[in-house]
Amino acid sequence: MKPEELHAIASELGLQFDEDSRSIYGTQSGYLLFLQETDVKNQFRLCVSVSLNGNPADSEENELVWDEFKSESLPNLSTLSINQYLVSFVVKGAMRKSKTIEKLQTLITDLVAFLETHHFVQVCGYSGQEGPIGLYQLGDSIFLINEESYQLLKSNLQIEVDSYQNQKENVLLGAVGALLGALIGGAVALFIARLGYVAMVAGIVLGICTIKGYEILGRKVSRKGIVISSIWMVITVFLVNQIDLAMEVVAKLGVEFAFAFRVVNQLIFSGDFPDNYFYNLAMLAVFTLVGAGVSISSVWSSHKTKGIVRKIA
Repeated sequence: MKPEELHAIASELGLQFDEDSRSIYGTQSGYLLFLQETDVKNQFRLCVSVSLNGNPADSEENELVWDEFKSESLPNLSTLSINQYLVSFVVKGAMRKSKTIEKLQTLITDLVAFLETHHFVQVCGYSGQEGPIGLYQLGDSIFLINEESYQLLKSNLQIEVDSYQNQKENVLLGAVGALLGALIGGAVALFIARLGYVAMVAGIVLGICTIKGYEILGRKVSRKGIVISSIWMVITVFLVNQIDLAMEVVAKLGVEFAFAFRVVNQLIFSGDFPDNYFYNLAMLAVFTLVGAGVSISSVWSSHKTKGIVRKIA
């Protein structure tokens, strides 16, 4: 959703919106709530950090209590997951935004009433310590924690960021890693192409594999690494198309793959293009590279947010 749409949803719910983290948050009856979009359209994750009788929310003693809430809220609830003190609810999406807001409001009201009725207390999501907590951003993650835990996690993150920044990028090994990643991603793209489809997911896999391959062997990713990885991706798309054509020749004529691949390349480089060659190549390139662009943007964005530490509320 666009930031203005998220802001409108926050206003409808009587909550606040932080544009930088795209987070909706606010306090209801003493409980700090945190909402964020999932990858599914019109679907949100609602989080709260609580304890019952001094036990983490995911303790065996509290299992039946949460089963009760889950059964009562089933019409609006997609999943419920608990990690020690942090309880996360994925709210079922709806076709219309107004219906999504209605589902969110109902779940928030039911949740707050449930927490009050069962005497849950708000605690730090990291330490479990009872008392005031806030909403903090560390890197690209959001936490419901107290100030003491924030300072500890902030210190740990800074050490991690400094260690990453002080690493020297090995461009040569990074290029090798990107090549290996491109081969893996290319194999996925070829598999999808052989099924008769051209899918953006192939590009996303290709982009992630290539960038991560560069980062693993090159130790860090810079703009230079992005450029090198992109070059490998372009080459991979061309090769996938050539291999796909060669496999078609093998299927129809029953010749060996090496012979078919050599003939296909000779025809292409001599200017004798098969029917729909450029159309198929363009379709493969567009869908694959758009998907790869999405993954590159995501990786680069995560690197830019790696060192962010701040209190949201």
